[in-house]
Amino acid sequence: MRLSSLNFIAILLISAAVNANFLGPRFSPPTHFTGDSLVATSWKNLGSNLDAYLQGNRQGVESSLLEGLENLTFSLGMFSVHDSAAETLQYHYTSKEVANGKGAKEVDGNSIYRVASVSKLFSVYAGMLVFSDEQWNQPITDFVPRLSKSTLDKITTDSIHHIQWEDVTLRALASQIAGIPRDAQPVLSDIALDPVTYLGVPDPTSLGLPPLDLVNDPSSIAPCLIVSDPVNDCTADLYFEGTEQRLPVFQSWTTPAYTNNGFILLGIALANITGKPIAQVYPDTIFDPLGMKDSRSNPPESEWSQYVIPAGGEAGWSAPGGISISSGGLLSSLNDMAKFGTAILNHTLLPEHKTRQWLKPISHSAQFEFSVGTPWEIYRYKHADTGAITDIYTKLGDSGNYTGFLCLVPDYDAGFTVLSAGSNVTQKSVLASTIADLITTTILPALEAQAAMETENNFAGIYTSTISGLNSSMTISYNNTPAAP
Repeated sequence: MRLSSLNFIAILLISAAVNANFLGPRFSPPTHFTGDSLVATSWKNLGSNLDAYLQGNRQGVESSLLEGLENLTFSLGMFSVHDSAAETLQYHYTSKEVANGKGAKEVDGNSIYRVASVSKLFSVYAGMLVFSDEQWNQPITDFVPRLSKSTLDKITTDSIHHIQWEDVTLRALASQIAGIPRDAQPVLSDIALDPVTYLGVPDPTSLGLPPLDLVNDPSSIAPCLIVSDPVNDCTADLYFEGTEQRLPVFQSWTTPAYTNNGFILLGIALANITGKPIAQVYPDTIFDPLGMKDSRSNPPESEWSQYVIPAGGEAGWSAPGGISISSGGLLSSLNDMAKFGTAILNHTLLPEHKTRQWLKPISHSAQFEFSVGTPWEIYRYKHADTGAITDIYTKLGDSGNYTGFLCLVPDYDAGFTVLSAGSNVTQKSVLASTIADLITTTILPALEAQAAMETENNFAGIYTSTISGLNSSMTISYNNTPAAP
């Protein structure tokens, strides 16, 4: 097909319009989060709405979405690189089941929750601090002898029925694009996988499938599912026995697909490369350098007064995470999560150029507004008044009695955390997600407006030359129109 000169010029004009806006902030990051700040006002309004619902006023727009909120224990908080006082913007609620339980009687910024799969973010951050660029792009077989090519030669190179481990890099694992199965064993800190006991899965025989015969056909179920304690008795050897011959979900670098498996393998690689137990890697690389005194991989055997424990959740809360620590076994507090989020945005431990590289998508998803990073779950927020896009780099954790979010908004050098606990697993997950959505829709417009206001105050005006004899001036103003870039 041949284009005329006029058609070609028209395409160039259209392309210029499409590409006019650059990725990133439209204003200087806001530096004022308290007092008369628009952010503080919006946070106060959010808290007032939650207070009203919890005190029995169920007439608001969000009332139907918040049904059962009184049964959820949760802690919410903001943080900012440029205003440490942002961390005073917190909201806490303690349900009766937690208040009457064996842990904290009233939650605050130092109360400790399980953070479930937010642990994956800590694992990647530790890897960013430990692995070289070359190691990130090397296959997992270079760091995990059990998966070395010589060991797997006996399996086959059939890429349809066998994972080609030598094609699976550390970066692919961390970006959830390695194509490996989601799970290979029951993970305390994530989805329970036992098909016999997990209440969310029907009895296979009710679907017309033959019953499992663990005596005569032990290979019908992963080895880690039939040990007496699936979490603590699942050794690395048993884990690999159940993993090595699993069929691939996709070929590596085909599409992002959520996986706990990949982060267990990443944790094993971290331990092998550092020569330390995986539980020691986190305090050495992250917790101690950042002063995160309330963060850990295993809770103490006693002194539970600081821990958020829903009714009936004592056993699951206190159990060690085993080899699944790197996938979902860590615990932390709201204040510690603020330290962590601020450190990422402020490139405290990781160099600035590495941080910029990390805070980028690796792949799109099948949903237009979502992309995937390492291991970021990136939500592309569209401002209603301007149509401008603000990327929110999030990591969700959802397991058992706990759901949490860490959300970074690099355009504003700020972010927020949601930590929650409740014994009604399904209700808990929905409510925590609803709260995260409410914070997003309430605070993102306020952050944008505060940033615009501060930028105008700092830069708008008439600038006059100070050179003698030069009559020159320039006026800078803020173009506050919906069509403005």
